[in-house]
Amino acid sequence: SQFTESKPGNNPDRLIAVGRFTLKKAPHLSIQAFKLVLEKIPHATLQMIGKGEMWDECNALIHDLGIEKSVKLLGVKNQIEISEYLKNARAFIQHSMFNPENNDSEGTPNSVLEASSSGLPIISTKHAGIKDAVEHNQTGFLVEEGDYITMADYMCTLLQNPDLADSMGRKGREKMIHEYEMANQIDKLKALLNN
Repeated sequence: SQFTESKPGNNPDRLIAVGRFTLKKAPHLSIQAFKLVLEKIPHATLQMIGKGEMWDECNALIHDLGIEKSVKLLGVKNQIEISEYLKNARAFIQHSMFNPENNDSEGTPNSVLEASSSGLPIISTKHAGIKDAVEHNQTGFLVEEGDYITMADYMCTLLQNPDLADSMGRKGREKMIHEYEMANQIDKLKALLNN
């Protein structure tokens, strides 16, 4: 309920990522995917919110790829600010993956749930709880971990098809209300306990 529905199809050709700059969220792969997007859609932009141990590495990668005019690292933002950024994007991206260095993986990322609640289609990976939160070809697109090339293709699909972004985003918000909204879940638990 804190994230109001947007109309992503009306927004600029802008993608957004929100999360810690850590290996399990693979921000470097999101950046590499976006570099491929720029080859087809040179005016597209990517905003990345968050900080973490990979921030300097990602900043250097952006400069090495020569895409610093198209990718903005915005640092840490509060929930109200994040909500505003989500309202002004076409789609949300996150390339979550298993980190073999410390056996770290996601649960169900809040950022994915918040973006879906805002009516944004999601482009992410078939990783952990993301597979439950995002329905492939319905509320967004999911790729195999590490496959940033297919991720780039899906980014282009949503940037080039605003009506599809609207449709997927609307379905995503409906899914969040039905399956994840706290009041609805409490009612379901009450019903189970009363039987």
